[in-house]
Amino acid sequence: MNLSLTWDNLVAYSLQIGLLVGLAAFIPTALRLRQPKAKLFYWYLLLITCLALPVLRPWRQETVNVTVQAPIAVFPTAPLPPVKHTMPRSEMALLLLAAGAAVRLAWLVAGFWKLRRYRRHSHPMGGAPVWSVNADLRISDDITGPVTFGYLKPVILLPGQFPELNQAKQDAILCHEVLHVWRNDWLCTIGEELVRCVFWFHPAIWWLLGEIQLAREQAVDQEVIAMTSQRDEYVDALLTIAGAPVHLDLAPAPLFLRKRHLKERVVSILKEVRMSKTRLISVFAMSLAMLAGACWFVTGAFPLAAEPQMVTDGMGVAVELNGAGLMHRSPVHYPQAALQNHIEGTVTVQVKLGSKGEVVDATVLNGPDELRKSVLTSVLDWHFTRDAAMGTRQVSVTFQLPKVPTTSSVVTVEAGPATVQGGVVGGVPGGVSGGVRSGVLGGIVGSGPTPGMIVNRQPGGAVKAIVTRGLSDQVGTELLSRLPVHVGDTLTGESFSKLTEAVKEYDEHLSVSIMRQGPDGEATVQIAAPGPSGQMISNMSFPEAPVPPGAIRVGGNQQQSKLLSQPRPEYPPLAKQARISGLVHLNALIAKDGTVKNLSVISGHPLLIQAAMDAVRLWVYEPTLLNGAPVEVFTQIDVNFTLSQ
Repeated sequence: MNLSLTWDNLVAYSLQIGLLVGLAAFIPTALRLRQPKAKLFYWYLLLITCLALPVLRPWRQETVNVTVQAPIAVFPTAPLPPVKHTMPRSEMALLLLAAGAAVRLAWLVAGFWKLRRYRRHSHPMGGAPVWSVNADLRISDDITGPVTFGYLKPVILLPGQFPELNQAKQDAILCHEVLHVWRNDWLCTIGEELVRCVFWFHPAIWWLLGEIQLAREQAVDQEVIAMTSQRDEYVDALLTIAGAPVHLDLAPAPLFLRKRHLKERVVSILKEVRMSKTRLISVFAMSLAMLAGACWFVTGAFPLAAEPQMVTDGMGVAVELNGAGLMHRSPVHYPQAALQNHIEGTVTVQVKLGSKGEVVDATVLNGPDELRKSVLTSVLDWHFTRDAAMGTRQVSVTFQLPKVPTTSSVVTVEAGPATVQGGVVGGVPGGVSGGVRSGVLGGIVGSGPTPGMIVNRQPGGAVKAIVTRGLSDQVGTELLSRLPVHVGDTLTGESFSKLTEAVKEYDEHLSVSIMRQGPDGEATVQIAAPGPSGQMISNMSFPEAPVPPGAIRVGGNQQQSKLLSQPRPEYPPLAKQARISGLVHLNALIAKDGTVKNLSVISGHPLLIQAAMDAVRLWVYEPTLLNGAPVEVFTQIDVNFTLSQ
């Protein structure tokens, strides 16, 4: 989890809420929406809109071009001083907000406990009530105003001075509380308090909840007056309760009166605002339109950001999506011929999208001819977000020659005739016609995956986890919600077929693979987006190896210049048949005499690892001297397997 991104999104979301409430607060006044019931509905609609802001508009997703640069400095591996751990500010802020929410929740629990204590210390009200109500009427000396709470067994607590009031005031107060029971307002109050717990830090939410409470009490006031026809007596009851001493309010229940609302409620009762049905409908239509416009504005002003998509575009390539949203895309490479001929420029492509956002056609509008094929090849594998389905989008790809040429320690291996070296337990993870039964004898020598782990596509065993790779959090969550298989289910052949169908139905570019671990064969289902050159991401990765004692770390570029003998790896035929390509990253320990002393795997496709290691073991380097004496060198070697065109 990226806590820094989470904090940035929380700040943006808070700004969205603040700006939306600030804009929407003037709409009732501008449209003269004064009827309490209508205002209550409007404020509730605004609260729901505030909570739904994160899903009303696709999140902005940046595309990060990942390039690996090897250091060129040589330095001894002396022990580093202990690093003082400091908590990032974003993490501290999130912990503070979580602590505040916990305190507010504890406050709410204390309110429940206080209501329970009030009820236990109260006694039933004597005499038959005037109003028919399915609630327990009780008198409590611990409260100064009426309180109603409970859903299945509602309770109305009346203050100790209630029997001393005249009959008209008693009828008004009791009618008010009975209406709260009929309307199930206690459930609404609990929901509002839970929202307050989460957004305890946001003044706009506090203000909005206060307006909701005021509008609800004003709506009940109108109903009481309509039922009793005793406007003056009801106002007198409000003023009588307002004159009682005030105690700290903990109870999560609708109160008969909050003193800060007294003036507004009395004015509303005396004015008796009425609106015709036609005017009410027209005002609501205009308010909804204005609220929708405000939502569009605030979500655009402070957009939320998804996890950036990592791609490996060629050096000097920049992609401009012109505001379009992507689920995933394949990288764009700088054609070698264009690099050699110093050709650069911008290629603009118009893409036509299918019903799921996939690219079904692409047309180059302008750009150098030598660069068009690379762009078209990549764009046809892109998948846009579903809100852009069945439409067209324009994207621009700019090719700019690198200003500083760089050397590389990457060895490129083109496919050619070779023999099988080693193999992969469990078979080839997809792509080989007919499959490979029981895998290939041998296995991967050297550093490998955790013992007992097999990467394949065969069903069986319990699902331990379902992970997505190459997809944003938002897209991954949406995809997981549509899958017929969940964590804890037993993965059978039938369920695996349904899982694959569901994934392909969502996005035909995605692949499904299974990773097994442990004696029970627990399965981790991996759903991956296409990686570089369109191949599915199925590489193995291993923990970073520490620098051995007595060795020095040398950057890959500098160590590459010391090569004396460099046999080229042979392309494994199974990998060539499956059209598997990509980089194998190795950690190498070079002995004092320049030979390769030890190798370990950083990452790479299982079918390519062994061939890379077999070749690199034969490499010979010029000895590295430190203060005139030869030393062992720890470096990284990258072997690139590319299919011949």
